[in-house]
Amino acid sequence: MGVLFMIRSMTGFGSASKTQDDLSVSVELKSVNYRFKEVNARLPRPLLYLEDKLKQTILQYIQRGRIELFVSVDSDMLVERRLYIDWPLLDEFVAAAEDMKKRYQLSAEPDVMDFFKLDHVVQIHEEQTQNEKLEELITAAAEEAVKGLCEMREKEGLLLAKDCLMHIDQLEELAEKTEALAADAVSRYRERLYARIKEWTEDVLDESRLVTECAIFADRSDITEEITRLKSHFAQFRDILAEGGAVGRKLDFLVQELNREANTIGSKANDHQITKLVVEMKSSIEKIKEQVQNIE
Repeated sequence: MGVLFMIRSMTGFGSASKTQDDLSVSVELKSVNYRFKEVNARLPRPLLYLEDKLKQTILQYIQRGRIELFVSVDSDMLVERRLYIDWPLLDEFVAAAEDMKKRYQLSAEPDVMDFFKLDHVVQIHEEQTQNEKLEELITAAAEEAVKGLCEMREKEGLLLAKDCLMHIDQLEELAEKTEALAADAVSRYRERLYARIKEWTEDVLDESRLVTECAIFADRSDITEEITRLKSHFAQFRDILAEGGAVGRKLDFLVQELNREANTIGSKANDHQITKLVVEMKSSIEKIKEQVQNIE
């Protein structure tokens, strides 16, 4: 099978939590198949300014895949709350209260705490704060989480690669069987054609016509080039996996070529035994395709 280097799946999960003093943060990453690379971040509103920085931290480890980023923070340091009193509006309320006392001869004095219940007079404003210690903690958690994600993707990638190689081995066996059958296909065709001609012409046989028909069949059903290209693709597939890295696109293209050659063999070979082998080939190729589409 050879040595496999750093083949990664595009699906995985990674998480990390960090605590320091009164700060506690957690980061979760989930990745799925995607043609390119992308990070969708879900952050608390006060941390939206960190989104680009966290994306860059994650993307330096990822070549392909869609990443879902979740960040949660257990801290009161995300926002700074300030009490705001609309003094001009409160002055009007107090003046109105005094007018009421005079107009209706009221003796009660307004309670200061009652003013805190007045709409629009007393409000609590939340201001977004930037805390360097919190930023460092979240960034460290994100980096640890993405390393865990990559580790999981590598383990899954190794399984995908082994499964693909198993199917490549099966394809190679099927190609060899097909090649062996193709070598005798002309003689089998000649026997079938000879039997039919004898049946139709009552033993009157034009030998030259038989030879011509067999020659035409041999030329039309020759799959030598297709078998040669299949063998080349098998070798390329193994080399690409051994090369490692983000090879998913290369392998996907190669699978398309495998499928093309199998289809051509199926259309050329007018032989039911070869047709059966082609059906098996296409089944194995489809299984490889499913796995390759999940390789980074």
